[in-house]
Amino acid sequence: MEKSASARLIEAAYAVLAREGAKGATVRAIEAQAGVPHGSVRHHFGDRSGLILGLVDDLLARDRDRLPEQPEATMARMLGSDRDLTIARYELFLMATRDETLRGRIVSARDELVALAGSAGASPRAARGLVAAVDGFILDGLLRGDHGPSTGLLSALAGDR
Repeated sequence: MEKSASARLIEAAYAVLAREGAKGATVRAIEAQAGVPHGSVRHHFGDRSGLILGLVDDLLARDRDRLPEQPEATMARMLGSDRDLTIARYELFLMATRDETLRGRIVSARDELVALAGSAGASPRAARGLVAAVDGFILDGLLRGDHGPSTGLLSALAGDR
């Protein structure tokens, strides 16, 4: 089944963000990547900001669907098969440092995930710390060019070093 235009725009936005960064993620570049007519972002999301908020909602839904994934599996996936999506995710985080609406949406989404992670028995503080620690390992892996579980990051997380 062919993806809807809005789903193609979401996927295209991730690809452009991962490849070009926030400055390159223009409406025209995203529409071209998606292979949709000009004006599709406006039709489906209102504007670029609406599309960006749609990405945050999509990421939250993807993350919810993966719970209760173990931190090691999360890191392997985010540095491996989902590497471009991971880069796009952190581009969104950086964009949120300059955009209060985006910041609020991302913080709210992360708080929801922390609460879901904490429902497994960890305190809210411990769950938030684990999410932040995994982010740190993933960012380190991206910076070093690591591509998955063979990198030693997972061993470091598990305390094997």
